[in-house]
Amino acid sequence: MPAIADSTPMLPGLSPIHGRPIEARFDGALLSSDGGLLALREVEQRLGVARRLAGCLRDPRAPERVLHGLDEIIRFRMLMIAAGYEDGNDADALRGDPMFKLAMERLPDHADLCSQSTIYCTPEVLRFCRAERLDYTLGVAPTTTLRKHIAALEQSTVARAAAAGDEKLRRFKEFHDGAASWDRVERIVARIEAGPRGVDTRFIVTGLGGGSARTLYQDIYCARGQAENHIKAWKTHLAADRTSCCRASANQMRLFLHVGAYWLMWSLRALMPRRSSWRVAQLDTLRLRLIKLAARVEVLKRKVRLHLPQATPDQAIFAHALARMPRLIV
Repeated sequence: MPAIADSTPMLPGLSPIHGRPIEARFDGALLSSDGGLLALREVEQRLGVARRLAGCLRDPRAPERVLHGLDEIIRFRMLMIAAGYEDGNDADALRGDPMFKLAMERLPDHADLCSQSTIYCTPEVLRFCRAERLDYTLGVAPTTTLRKHIAALEQSTVARAAAAGDEKLRRFKEFHDGAASWDRVERIVARIEAGPRGVDTRFIVTGLGGGSARTLYQDIYCARGQAENHIKAWKTHLAADRTSCCRASANQMRLFLHVGAYWLMWSLRALMPRRSSWRVAQLDTLRLRLIKLAARVEVLKRKVRLHLPQATPDQAIFAHALARMPRLIV
């Protein structure tokens, strides 16, 4: 029987133990690092936080083209924030996470959750920027339409990187195209990066007329990400709100989501015994001790079975919180 090629790159730099080499890959199916999300799911279901917040917003999308409802998008982002993923870009990787799917009322083999592009670059955003004569540089999710422009460049970049050894190689390409939902073609920049860990391709869409593809990506688009890194440190160490958008309405939306995530975590803490240290624990302590639990999801014919670490030190308090869920007041 021929060997099956594994497309997942092996992690480098692991030294042998007792003469035995260590092979490690990120290839574990139906595994998650956020087993404690099932507790936040119970909290959100009883309080209806996402439903209430969605009722305060107007959804301008055409109903017949909506795949992810506003309440679903809000619920997913609140759970991400509560679990420590406050950057919307993380949705691209977490949309297939089995625990996030279960928390969103989906089985692991059901359709993926909303992507980062569903939460930020949309046709409405592009039309708004043009109508208001605003310059924009936005990340956009890869599509078959966009990838056809860079297939050859991606292959040649991988080949050059392999010949160069361990060094990363980054190349850029500019073209004009658009998603089916856009009302016109846009200027697109693709960044292809290849190295020992494989190939990583990103796309951005911009309304700017000048500048090279490299300048637009590295000096303009990535500069925003670096600014957010500084804001994140400020927020972490000084408990400041993450309000880095240039418009008040966008900052208000961020506060909106973070308030919802705080509501979930505060409610979870309120379930702890009154005279215990858990009742006054910091929210990041709750996250590390109760939410960030490794979990293996097993889908059986009539049930879904979760396998949590046997060595978890806080099993009793986790069970205590779940048992007290009915006490939450809607």
